[in-house]
Amino acid sequence: MKKIIWAFAVLGLLITGWVIAQEEEQELKIEQAVIAKDVDQEKREPVEPGDKFSAEVGKVYCFIRVTGAKGETEIKMAWYLGDKVVSEIPLKVKASTWRTWSYKTIDPATMKGAWKVEIKDAGGKILTTLNFTIE
Repeated sequence: MKKIIWAFAVLGLLITGWVIAQEEEQELKIEQAVIAKDVDQEKREPVEPGDKFSAEVGKVYCFIRVTGAKGETEIKMAWYLGDKVVSEIPLKVKASTWRTWSYKTIDPATMKGAWKVEIKDAGGKILTTLNFTIE
């Protein structure tokens, strides 16, 4: 009888752990992702999105709209010039639908070439990748 009770107790703990894991699992989706020349701070929208920018652009922005967050979480934007990571920027996601962005200041003398931004969830899974060029 003790073995049966013990077995049910273990089974209950396993089920509880599985339910908690399912609740914590995020279904983050990137609904919109663009590289742009600016972000309109009032409207929270990208300005002049594109995939090619002049080296004299000054800054480029990676703008995203995330959906599916269950509670507050974090994403990371990893900026690459070629195969080299230039920076990784953590950003908070505080609602089920959230808009956020980061930017890179472009040095026209040293930052020309193929770029990409990888957007990753809190666990490091790549949600999407954006490619662009600085000419």
